[in-house]
Amino acid sequence: MAYRVSSRSLELAIRHLYRYGDTDVFPHLPEINFFYEEQELVVSDLSELDLDSYSPSSAIEALAPKSRFGFRIVHQLPALDTLLLLACVIEIGDKIEAKRQSVRLARTCSYRFSVDKLTGQIFRADRSYKDWLNRQLSVIENSPSIKVVVSTDISDFYPRINFHRLENLLDEVAPKHGAVRFIKKNIKTIRAKQSFGLPVGGSAARLLAELALIDTDEALKDNKILASRYVDDFRLFLKRANDPYDSLGLLAEQLGINEGLSLNAAKTSISSRESYLEQLTNQISDIEDEAEGIALDALTADIYSDGEPDEEDMEKLKGIDLVELLENEIGAETWDMGRIKVIFRALKIAKPEEVVEYIEENFSELVVFTKELCLLMEALDDDDPGCFDDMLDEIIEAIEQPPASSVQLIRTWLLELFVRGTVEISTRELKRLAHLPALIDQRQLLLIRGRCEDKNFFRKQKTAINSFPDIQLAYLVWGASCLPDDEYVNWLDTLKRHFNKPLGGLFLKWASKNKQRLTSMLKATVAEHPT
Repeated sequence: MAYRVSSRSLELAIRHLYRYGDTDVFPHLPEINFFYEEQELVVSDLSELDLDSYSPSSAIEALAPKSRFGFRIVHQLPALDTLLLLACVIEIGDKIEAKRQSVRLARTCSYRFSVDKLTGQIFRADRSYKDWLNRQLSVIENSPSIKVVVSTDISDFYPRINFHRLENLLDEVAPKHGAVRFIKKNIKTIRAKQSFGLPVGGSAARLLAELALIDTDEALKDNKILASRYVDDFRLFLKRANDPYDSLGLLAEQLGINEGLSLNAAKTSISSRESYLEQLTNQISDIEDEAEGIALDALTADIYSDGEPDEEDMEKLKGIDLVELLENEIGAETWDMGRIKVIFRALKIAKPEEVVEYIEENFSELVVFTKELCLLMEALDDDDPGCFDDMLDEIIEAIEQPPASSVQLIRTWLLELFVRGTVEISTRELKRLAHLPALIDQRQLLLIRGRCEDKNFFRKQKTAINSFPDIQLAYLVWGASCLPDDEYVNWLDTLKRHFNKPLGGLFLKWASKNKQRLTSMLKATVAEHPT
């Protein structure tokens, strides 16, 4: 038996990855540039690949901050596996969507599959978190009989999805489909130590997670409970005759018995109609004053909205003290992570004069929001090159001590400041970081060495290629582009036998042809997620 994914699905996956990246948590894989620029050849090669015979690799797992005192494990797949998994999910995306409740209803708002051939967008743009809030408002305002709203969510949703249950659901949606076989094989490889959990952070997993809750959506509908859901957030809209405890128990039973999932007691609450309407209105308008509400409202969209505010919104943003807003949010007892990310994005767009000084003075408090901080610093450095170079020692110290020393993703994004050239670092200073043990750290250090033009290091690796795991080989090629042209081309020839996976030879040819551009591609060449 042999299965080959269609050229159409591969093309859509490449466009989607190039525009939106491989995850919304890690720095994007630089190989995505290769997929995009050599799209025709990549698609031609991969459309002939038998996925029943192909063996995917394991993923990188890393600890990431989730809230003030909360954490989660996130995943980054190798570039080729990311592309193949997304293409296979796209292959059955219509079949998953057909099993879900009608998109016209307010019940299931998140990640509705819909393909935009030009952009590679695979989710409807009008079903964002913001749209979900507005749809809830419409439901309540048009239903005077709603008296109580129950708010709850699933505890550790992605990591706790039962894999055997997901296998059965995939078989129901697309029986005997080759894409289903590959999806199962890929997830089994990633989650080898557990019989549950999806890789966190990528688009493919988002649609699979929606599949995992189709029966729960139907159970609420069958029991005549008016409900609305965004990913793992549920809202139950109850009439006077409905008992909140009874409705909540029904949901808990459905999730527990049938899906092996449980509700998060700490995030479960019951509100009166009036109280929830007030809460919902505040969430939608984000108000402290009218101007702030309108301006920030323009930025509160889901991660697949990459538009920018118009001139009028820009002027309103510039009229807001965004630095003070951020200070107030970070100083709060409980962090509203969504609002903090919106404020960081607003700072990235408005770029108030005082923000560079604010970052320098409060760097240690800001590192927990390291992705947003890195993207903001990159944007500010683009306008004023070198504005953060005097922070070199502070950044290195931050990498070596808590929280970065214990939370991988914080350390990863701090290293990204050097990868992208936002902060200059010399080969001598780089030696202070050579001890970092994680594969992802060492992978980034290869890119940084290339930016530092550490030619001697790469020359020494000619006879030590076998010491590098597969996941680092593309980064070794990327970093070694600092070598002189002829030397680099000859050096790549010695690597051919190590690049024996699909696309390996094509990647080496592309790297040789684009040697002068490789370092510049380490900047944010795909749309960064505004989350």
